[in-house]
Formats: sequence, structure tokens, C-alpha cells
Amino acid sequence: MNEHCFCCLLMLWARALRGTLANPQVISDVLMQRDRHPSKVSGKDFFRECAWAIYTTRTSKGAVDKVWTEVERVFYHWDYELVCRNVGKVRSAALNIGIRFRVRKVEATIAVAQKLHDDGWAGIREQLIYGLKVDSQGNIIPDESVIKFLDRLPMVGRANRRYISKNIGYDVAKPDEHLTSLGPRFGYAGDEGGVQQFATEISQLVGERISVVDTVLWWADKLKTNLSFTCPACGRQR
Repeated sequence: MNEHCFCCLLMLWARALRGTLANPQVISDVLMQRDRHPSKVSGKDFFRECAWAIYTTRTSKGAVDKVWTEVERVFYHWDYELVCRNVGKVRSAALNIGIRFRVRKVEATIAVAQKLHDDGWAGIREQLIYGLKVDSQGNIIPDESVIKFLDRLPMVGRANRRYISKNIGYDVAKPDEHLTSLGPRFGYAGDEGGVQQFATEISQLVGERISVVDTVLWWADKLKTNLSFTCPACGRQR
């Protein structure tokens, strides 16, 4: 811990829980995050998470949700071998799905399928679980080589590499607009490192995985939960 007010973080957590856990989708997401582990991920799981990250790049989750059933069907429900055997058919069908930046998204998703086909899931899986570490809280921390590997995938980059690593079971906080705006209110930098520190320190206080903390805070902000309060310990208006 550092100079940040523990009471503020606990108050934030209490308010976030109160504002979200009556929502069935939040409950489902929290339970899923608690159970996720990189060693449980299949090649299809990995392909799906990469595709979701690609499709939600510069496009709202709501817009992607509307077409996602069709995207899954076109990409053979994430059977990357079938995708690679039918690239022309997949490309043509995927380009007919109305979504922003669809040409780049389709080509990037096909490129991930091709990498899975060429390198083989066994080899990629070995890279993803290399150097896997679990801390005293049960948080699963990725080796830096995992982040670098994800960074090299098409249309992934700095934000999506953490998004994907969280969704395959690592305890990372996503530096998206929800947490990068919330963290600075509590004295944390609004960048990748600041968001990770923010979620980590709450995790240490409340005994939840970092990925669960990220999920609850993300939903609290998205659902416009009232997270404002005056801290009884430090007197700050949050």
C-alpha cells in the first residue's frame, strides 16, 4: 500500500457493490472472473477473446453485441482450422456484417486464425502460461513475455493486450475509459500502470482477485452508480 486512503478505497468498493450486484449480468461476470485461469483456455476460447477485443476496438460493446451472433456463425464458432480452410467464404460473409471498420476487423480476425493454424495451439498455449505466477491473494500475474506476445497480434496493441489477458484468466485491470477516469479521483494515474495499482490495492483490502475488482468497478461506472462520498477518515470529497 502507499499514501492512498484505505478508507476511501473501502467506501468506493462498498458503493460499487451496492450499485451493481443486483444486476444479473454483473453477477454472471463476477462468477466467471473468479473461475477463469489461463490453463483452462482452449484455442477456440483464445480465438473468441481476440476477436471480441478486435471487434470492440473503436466500436461500442452495444453495437458489437447486436451483430455478435452473426460474427460467431461466420467464423465457424471460433473453429480457426475451419476458418483457414474457408478464408474466402469467411471474408465475404464477414464483410457483409454491418459494423464500423469492418474491413480491418475482418482481416485482423482472419490473421489471428491463421496464426493459430500456423503456430499450433499447443505452442501458443505454452507462451501464454509461461512464467505464470500466483500471489498471496490468488491473483494470477502474467509474465511480461505474455503481454509482449499479445501486443504483436493484429489490431491488439496496448489496451487490448490487457483486455485479452484478463479474459483468459490473468489478473490485470483494463485501462479503458471507465477505470482511467475513476482512478484519478482517488489519486491514481490515469494510465495502464495507475489503473493496475488502483485495482491491486483494492484487491489487497477486500480479498478479491484484481480481475473481479476491475469487473465490479467497470460495471459500477458503466451503470452510472453514484460513487461520490465524503471520506470519514481523510475528509476528502470523492
